[in-house]
Amino acid sequence: MNKPEQLAKFEKKIDPQLRELLRATPDLLHDLPTLREIQSRVSDYLTECGNNIRHSSEVLIYDWEVPRTRTSAPVTIRCYEPKSYQSNSHKKHKPLPVLLWIHGGGFISGDVKSNDSICEDFVLKCNCIVVSADYRLTPQHPYPAGFDDCYAVLEWLTNSGAEKLNIDSKRIAVGGSSVGGCLAAGITIKACETDGPEIKHQLLLIPVLDDRHLTQSSRDITDHRVVWNRDLSLLAWDGYLHGVFGETPCYAAPARTKVIPELPSTFISVEEQDLLRDESIVYAQRLMQAGVTTELHVYPGTFHGSFMDVPDADVSKQHMADAFNSLRKALNQNTDESTTYYAAEEDA
Repeated sequence: MNKPEQLAKFEKKIDPQLRELLRATPDLLHDLPTLREIQSRVSDYLTECGNNIRHSSEVLIYDWEVPRTRTSAPVTIRCYEPKSYQSNSHKKHKPLPVLLWIHGGGFISGDVKSNDSICEDFVLKCNCIVVSADYRLTPQHPYPAGFDDCYAVLEWLTNSGAEKLNIDSKRIAVGGSSVGGCLAAGITIKACETDGPEIKHQLLLIPVLDDRHLTQSSRDITDHRVVWNRDLSLLAWDGYLHGVFGETPCYAAPARTKVIPELPSTFISVEEQDLLRDESIVYAQRLMQAGVTTELHVYPGTFHGSFMDVPDADVSKQHMADAFNSLRKALNQNTDESTTYYAAEEDA
């Protein structure tokens, strides 16, 4: 339990537009719950948030199922595309790029519905199709279950999924927030190391990257009102790696990779008062030193997940604007961008 003076000191570091959320966030660990009990509490909160989402009238949403593979379960995916694209007479000749999005939730919670808003925003701001993966969760399904599900979706997108969804398989980006960023970074490393699907860009928003908890920020950020605090992180990682013996694989914890492969261009964002801050900065530095085109942003006065929970705060708007710009630029590199914007074409 944090002391009142510790809470007050931490609050002073937080952007005024975000403090109300911090003060209203309950301490999920106040009664020393089990990981499954925490899972239930977080899932209830995310379900409530998902039920209150206001959907855009400009985005078509539908669900699909990626078939079971040798390593994965059948994976439900939620697809988002511009409605103008659905009705466009030239659709067959002009496939859109795609973002494979992986939701967060601390390995233990979350679903595609909880990320409807951000996925719709990517569609509207970047004129792409978004495919969100509903992967298996811990502690019921520890590593590599969720990882294998996400990689199966990536492979499907480059094969039969490309035709079914009419996407440009040469313009695939992979992204995620928090633990979703961990899974996105992991499947990107695997794809590059194993000559797997070609990925044009990775978008890692406040990513979880390292299970070791050795950085300064991982020791300093202990306020339990920050959902991804040190105590919860240790519990969740322990559950996720329950079946791992010996050294943690880099596909599970991307910071563990010993040699950075030839990764695609990368966007990494991190919030200043987040225990993940330092591991994200170190990972970005390693990518840059390895010759990977890397864009790194640190947002002052923020804490884990605040950009999604308070989207109208100025710093949250800047965070997402930077992410949209990075994705747009990567997906339209070496293409005639004017030929891919169906809404603009129809309005002409």
